[in-house]
Amino acid sequence: MRAALLFILSLCSFSIFAASELTIFDHLGQKHQFSREQLLLLPQKEITTSLPWLDGELVYSGVALQTVLETKDLTMASQVTFVALNDYKIAVPKEDFDDYQPIIAIKQNGQFMSVREKGPYWLIYPLSSTPDIDNTDFHAKMIWQIRDIHL
Repeated sequence: MRAALLFILSLCSFSIFAASELTIFDHLGQKHQFSREQLLLLPQKEITTSLPWLDGELVYSGVALQTVLETKDLTMASQVTFVALNDYKIAVPKEDFDDYQPIIAIKQNGQFMSVREKGPYWLIYPLSSTPDIDNTDFHAKMIWQIRDIHL
């Protein structure tokens, strides 16, 4: 009984750890993994915005995708595909990162986001400061529970 309980706990620990890793696949399919701690060491940006799924304005902090890619000398393709923990996928055009500077959010109001709170990573656009993108097309791009990024 005790061995079974320890086994179940180890599986839970592994799934929590796996969920906090962000994996980027480059143009050759090579895998680059980033821990939350590694991402936190990079320059952080903040976006204060309201979102259609939550009440009020919230402060999101995280990293720009360009910053993450620079650490591995990776280049962004014309479309970047994000994949969530539930296998939801969305392709985001490269121009969005230049024009609107969304971030891969790690924290909401200074707190790490759990999977239940749409974490551990969430692509956040500045909807409040750029009202012309506050529409369903951009809402669909704001993928949460990001697991993988394909360049």
